[in-house]
Amino acid sequence: MAGKSKQMKKLKDHHDYLSRKVAELTEDRKKDRSTESKTLLMRLKKTKLAIKDSIARAKAKLTKL
Repeated sequence: MAGKSKQMKKLKDHHDYLSRKVAELTEDRKKDRSTESKTLLMRLKKTKLAIKDSIARAKAKLTKL
């Protein structure tokens, strides 16, 4: 069970990191409207959402135990 909580913490930490990066890039997009910055922002948002889904699945699995 300790391994599961360690994995959950790692996922949450990564999600928090991505949240900060998305906020930074969103702010930068006010000045930089290039296709590259939009692509990077979209990729980060998709990754962040996938991690959020993983966290939800892991929580659901832990509550079933």
